Amino acid sequence: MIRFLTSMLFLAVMLPSQAQNSQAILDELSKKAKDYQNVFATYSSRLIDKANDIDLKQAGEVYVEGEKYHLELGDYVMITDGETLWTYEKATNDCYVDYLEDVSGDEAITPSKMFTVWEQDFKNEYKQTVQENGKALYWINLYPLDPEEKPYHTIQLYIDKAKMEVVRIVVKGRDGNDVIYTLDTFKPNTSMPEGVFRFNPKKHPGVNLIDNRI
Repeated sequence: MIRFLTSMLFLAVMLPSQAQNSQAILDELSKKAKDYQNVFATYSSRLIDKANDIDLKQAGEVYVEGEKYHLELGDYVMITDGETLWTYEKATNDCYVDYLEDVSGDEAITPSKMFTVWEQDFKNEYKQTVQENGKALYWINLYPLDPEEKPYHTIQLYIDKAKMEVVRIVVKGRDGNDVIYTLDTFKPNTSMPEGVFRFNPKKHPGVNLIDNRI
């Protein structure tokens, strides 16, 4: 493992400015992501709302293939085939059906965007390389080009330097809330369960389908 100072010296020689530094790292990340046909990941989500003294932690898992995803987080399951979005609430056995484009605007960080979120409409800034649990992580900040239209002002990316994979994403909300996504396992190009990107009512007897499509 290259030490912090050696790493900084190397980057300073190869990449004269911080802007070039961060862009080079993100370009390498994007290049690797292009080889992913799909992704399965398990992760933890943490919502920190200091104003209301809320610190909510949940575990989840997600399958992603292009614009399609199957996300499970706590009491909710969100599934899309790229056109229709099914949002299933386990506690009530309700499933809301919407067109994906009606509920997922450009400002939303959906699972399908999570691993390439930096590629459009952001400025980036290299902050530093940090050491966590024996691993060197690049810390890069993303700033939206149109911050007044976003519910967040900064996205912090933490990237495993050795694996060149995102391991943590921190979304800093304009309302003062932070949402932290930490990846526990990350498996690209894996076998997807049959029918994983469509909601199957037969698996949820008595489910109440609420169709909001017009």
